[in-house]
Amino acid sequence: MRVDEKHQIMTAENNNQIEGLKKGVPSVWQEVLTLNGPGLLGYATRMVGDKATAEDVVQDALVNVFRSIEKFDGRCTIKSWLYRAIRNRAIDEIRRRKRFIDIGDDPENEYFEDHDGHWREDCFEWDGHAARELDSKRLLKVVHDEINNLPHAHREVLLMKEVEGLDVKEICDALEISAGNLRIRIHRARSVLRAAVWQSLNKE
Repeated sequence: MRVDEKHQIMTAENNNQIEGLKKGVPSVWQEVLTLNGPGLLGYATRMVGDKATAEDVVQDALVNVFRSIEKFDGRCTIKSWLYRAIRNRAIDEIRRRKRFIDIGDDPENEYFEDHDGHWREDCFEWDGHAARELDSKRLLKVVHDEINNLPHAHREVLLMKEVEGLDVKEICDALEISAGNLRIRIHRARSVLRAAVWQSLNKE
């Protein structure tokens, strides 16, 4: 099957799904929630810090999605829209707890070399020297613990990309940011996480 034919089939299936959601067809809603529910709950749990609160966040967000489904215009996937809804509701909860930290968005040119477009600072790679020297389970636990301690803007991009496996477009649509801005956020998040992981390991 050619790529364009596959894209046409996927687009048709997506359109049918959207139509079913807007008509309130129970089986379509069940299909969407079965497919995305575990990931959404996992993402919310890591964002707000505990499962009970996360369940409330997901429930509230999905109720809002159900009530506003007519506004969905198809410019992103249902999956991205769901993650956006969860993310927005999670941030409301983080703000309510006064744990929200605004890290800002710096211009791209502060992160790239003018002459070649490369990063000014190298980014940490989990399959590099550190991972070979340290016990993988120990490192993974430290990484997960430190992800939970990151500012929300750092945490959310790592969760979407590294944990939930969303692609670039899905993340950009969910966060309503450009690919360039996402690239910066991921780099900054990994850099902060790298420092936190090494600090934690050096304390042991």
